[in-house]
Amino acid sequence: MRRFVITGASGSGKSTLVDALAASGYATVAEVGRQIVAEQMASHGTALPWRDKAAFMDLLFVRSIARFDQTGEAADEIVFFDRSFIEAIAYGTVIGRAPAPAMLQAAALRRFETPAFVCPPWRAIFANDRERRHDFEFACKEYEANVAAYVAAGYDLIEVPPAPVSDRVSFIRHRLDDLSGC
Repeated sequence: MRRFVITGASGSGKSTLVDALAASGYATVAEVGRQIVAEQMASHGTALPWRDKAAFMDLLFVRSIARFDQTGEAADEIVFFDRSFIEAIAYGTVIGRAPAPAMLQAAALRRFETPAFVCPPWRAIFANDRERRHDFEFACKEYEANVAAYVAAGYDLIEVPPAPVSDRVSFIRHRLDDLSGC
């Protein structure tokens, strides 16, 4: 299986892009973070980024690793992940909590294809909602931490330009074609 990750800033259109890739026939894995927030809110839990950042980071990492491990091994299938366990490590930088050595080891044992596709901060589409309560400036800090964490983990990055979603899908398809030599 060829696992690719789409990372970047929150509110930069990653989930919309992943949904469009799914509609185009690609296998996809939804973002874990927003699911955790929804579950924690529904259960009155505390592992929320505005309540217990460390608990959120830990749960984000564990669930993201599990999602990676649950994807099958179809030989040539391409699957796109909406974020990954690398973001949990990067989140630690943002909140001032170093990841445990076990996290770094677990992440090193699991690899996505390179490049990682990166959606930069995009103020024009950034919006808060029930699950995203931070501001655009925090999204920019998160973006910088995500990029640094992927580079530190040995990934090449390709920035996905801010553009209509159909153009972003075409951009990624062209990059995939370039990678396969077509």
